[in-house]
Amino acid sequence: MKKDIVVVLAIFIIATGVYQLSAIITRHITSPDSAYFDQLADSFLHGQVFLAAPKTNYDLTLFNGKWYLPFLPLPALLLLPWVAMAGLENINTVFFGCVIGGVNVSLVFLLLQSLSQRGWSKASTNSNLGLTLLFSLGTVHWYMTIQGSVWFLAQICTITFMLLSLLLATKFDSPVTSGLALGIAMLGRPTVVLMYPILLAIHLQSGKEQTGNSLKIIVRWSVLSFLPIVACSALILWYNQLRFQNPLYFGYLTENISSGLKQDLAAYGQFNFHYFLHNVWSMLLAGPTWDATRGMILPSFDGMSVFLTTPALLLLGRSWKKTPLSMGAWLSVILLLIPLLLYYNTGWWQFGYRFSLDVIPVIMILFALAVNERLDWIFWTLIGIGILINAWGAWWFLNPLYL
Repeated sequence: MKKDIVVVLAIFIIATGVYQLSAIITRHITSPDSAYFDQLADSFLHGQVFLAAPKTNYDLTLFNGKWYLPFLPLPALLLLPWVAMAGLENINTVFFGCVIGGVNVSLVFLLLQSLSQRGWSKASTNSNLGLTLLFSLGTVHWYMTIQGSVWFLAQICTITFMLLSLLLATKFDSPVTSGLALGIAMLGRPTVVLMYPILLAIHLQSGKEQTGNSLKIIVRWSVLSFLPIVACSALILWYNQLRFQNPLYFGYLTENISSGLKQDLAAYGQFNFHYFLHNVWSMLLAGPTWDATRGMILPSFDGMSVFLTTPALLLLGRSWKKTPLSMGAWLSVILLLIPLLLYYNTGWWQFGYRFSLDVIPVIMILFALAVNERLDWIFWTLIGIGILINAWGAWWFLNPLYL
């Protein structure tokens, strides 16, 4: 136990340090004007839900003469203590993102270790460290963590609580706490509620190795886990009512966005099958582009294939097993992808496909199931390629020479 604590603490310090160093190297060390969540936290402290004096109004919603942030407030809630103690002018959202990123990496390792300790994964501790490295530097999590801007903070804070939900379910089979963590994740991105099947699958897996699950026990566990999710959903509706006098309106349809996106949003709405093929292309097939003027290969801002940025995903077929855990994880992945494939944009200004981060917490479980005790040379090779590609992304996305 003591050794595990030391390892987790070391992982947190190293991961946070690497992310912070990445931000320093790319000269991205101050909060961008589009951080917004720090300003929202300050607004909360003054009893307001609008931004009093935003430095820019891109991706904000004008309602009754005031600017509102359409995104849900999870990062602002996490920033509240810091803003209250230090004041808005002393907040650095880049540093905040690096710390949250370090927490996420630590939670991934704890989750993987918990799967191994329960015998659900054959991965050794060294293999779990390798998969943790994959998550931290071999996915879009790396460059997203060091941005400090509103879009990326929303996602990395959301997966903090998705990972916590999975860890609580795996470690303790706790319906209330795992459901509460998922409910809190919804305060960042509400569609992540579609991860719920994996929580139920973890409970079924636990019951399978004990005395079995009667229908009554399953229903009781489901009700207890869903109650905090319902409570958090009610908070979201109340927050919308405070902002827009309509509990069902998030502010996206009147958001201040680019003209190209605005046309599609007005014509087809926020979710529509019209966007499906383009989203599939950006998520699975798109590659970089050739810039003839500069004579170099550049990533596409519209998105690039997840198999390019995280090539280890090609090995996920190894994870399929006829167990509740495997089937529940795959079902959750499919459900989480549905709103992403029907969404009106691909993530817009990005490296790779940033919305894939919504699925990565569950994907990490599938990676663990795909390992047969040790990571083989194919796995290590693909992890290494992914790290190199995401190093390029972290450098390119923030380096003004390439923009």
